[in-house]
Amino acid sequence: MIVFCWLLAGPAAAAPADSLAADRALFLKAHKALNEHRFRDYRKLEKQLRDYPLYPYLEFWDMRGNLQHVSNEDIAAFIERYQGDSVSARMRQSWLYQLARQQDWKTFLEVYTGNQPVTLQCYRLQAQIKTGQKQGLADAALKLWLVGKSQVKNCDPVFKYLEDNKLITDELRWQRIRLAMQSGNPSLARYLAKPLPEEDRAWVELWREARQQPAKTLDSPELKKDSAHAREIILYSVRRISQSNADLAFKKWAQLKPRYAFTAAETGELEKNMALSASWQRNPRAHEWMVAVPDAAVDAKLREWRIRAAVSDGNWPAVVTHTSNLAPEEAQREEWRYWRAHALEQTGDHGRALDDFSRLARERDYHGFLAADFMNWPYEMSNRPIEYDPPSLEALRTQAGFIRARELYKAELFIDARREWYWITRNLSPDELKLAAVLAEQWGWHDRAILTVAQSKDYNDLNLRFPVNYQSEVRKISRQYQLEPAHVYAVIRQESAFNKDARSHAGALGLMQLMPKTGRVTAKKHNIPLASTSLLYQPDKNISIGSAYLKQVMEAYDDNIVLASAAYNAGPHRVKRWLPEDKEKPATQWIAMVPFNETRNYIQRILAYIAIYDWRLEQPATPINKHMPIIRPNDSYASADK
Repeated sequence: MIVFCWLLAGPAAAAPADSLAADRALFLKAHKALNEHRFRDYRKLEKQLRDYPLYPYLEFWDMRGNLQHVSNEDIAAFIERYQGDSVSARMRQSWLYQLARQQDWKTFLEVYTGNQPVTLQCYRLQAQIKTGQKQGLADAALKLWLVGKSQVKNCDPVFKYLEDNKLITDELRWQRIRLAMQSGNPSLARYLAKPLPEEDRAWVELWREARQQPAKTLDSPELKKDSAHAREIILYSVRRISQSNADLAFKKWAQLKPRYAFTAAETGELEKNMALSASWQRNPRAHEWMVAVPDAAVDAKLREWRIRAAVSDGNWPAVVTHTSNLAPEEAQREEWRYWRAHALEQTGDHGRALDDFSRLARERDYHGFLAADFMNWPYEMSNRPIEYDPPSLEALRTQAGFIRARELYKAELFIDARREWYWITRNLSPDELKLAAVLAEQWGWHDRAILTVAQSKDYNDLNLRFPVNYQSEVRKISRQYQLEPAHVYAVIRQESAFNKDARSHAGALGLMQLMPKTGRVTAKKHNIPLASTSLLYQPDKNISIGSAYLKQVMEAYDDNIVLASAAYNAGPHRVKRWLPEDKEKPATQWIAMVPFNETRNYIQRILAYIAIYDWRLEQPATPINKHMPIIRPNDSYASADK
């Protein structure tokens, strides 16, 4: 038997004719009628859609919208009919909320299954209390109670049960107070302290004061005598001071440390955290303090920032030492391989440096490209399109879940489409995930293709992972704002992975993730019509305004992509704090010391993605070190508009 393997060649791969287009249009009319409560029209339409793949969604929406008037038998029948499908799990969840509102606790416990949200977990415990099913109740309730934040209101009856049955000891209460203070919730700490003795409440109040005025709190008379609570508040206060002023924290600590019976673990943990704060503040003594941290307190984070501080200082012998002392799994990280090779070169060990650079230069990422620049080698893209067996792909395509996901996507019901996609791919093997990514790419659903192939751990199909959609718009707008098309594409790929309806937790919208205010201000400044910020979801509008803002940020930093990327991600106000005060800094060393992991990774990805998009656009790749001019002191750049 001959088995043919195909290579994914991007959107050009043939897709089946859209045989469901007419039913899809009818489905959308039914959906609209249901949302507008035109139930007579809806009933006429839904009868024509009984065989359409998304008919279960119409049933689900119809039943959920009127759940209080639907019999338990009918709801249970729906869940059973679509058992294993997304709509079945969603209906079960909706039913559980309805049963909780009705306080039908017996049925609730019969229906409850699976890993449910905290709200439903607390309803389940309420149901156990009401029905007298106490097995495992206390342990489950304490697990929900013992967190550093306030839980949802419907957990209150469960926590009252714990209180009434004296299951919350003073020791447990102090554990949660500590969690609350560590999580930055001092109001919760005060609330939790109410049942404690007056002396304990006073300690909590002093601890709360330490959050706002840590240096002043250290002078409190209550802290003069060594005690467990005094030591805890001192440690907390010194750490709070270190977050804004490491020098002062170390000075205070030197005075306090000999006077109290701090454990070795407490001392090591505090000194580690103070040293890390010093590093993020670019304190000149940061590296010295990190090296002095006791071995027992050293962890991966400290090892990382020891290297970063040594890199920033140009202390290359220390970089060689620190990278040589990494655990094997840490040492394989491309970043540390690069800095070790760089440090070996700087310390005169040219042979080992060349060996390390030559191996790293084969990697397709920021540090691999830097190594290739050092070797003066072309970048190795190593593009390997996903191989797949057409019958296997067709078998996946014809599965009911994938048909539903495609129809929801084609109907532009993107939230439901993504929920369905998550549901049907959650248990797939790596090979099946790659097939699913191929399907999504063939449908033009690029963000799902990118996400899904990443879940499979196959990163080598660059056509799939780095789409070149909207090419005419990107090229035209790039020319207008004198930007490189590869740069605009890199921002789109990093910001949204080509999800045109993306909305971040902070409220950023669309392909280039623009905040509504930024979109309005930028559109007005550049005379781009924007009647509503909802138009930022339109690809052409988003690319136009996003590119205008990108150019604006670039101009603020003399067209320095490194700083512009940092500002685009973290905001110009943070970049201003991170810039050198007086001396210039090589861009590679400056990037290594960006304190936010997200922003540091963002800058590195933008630079790497620009090189990859140069390749995708079939144009000569500009070495990324050409995009990385020296980083000058703060006062030498203009201010970027917000």
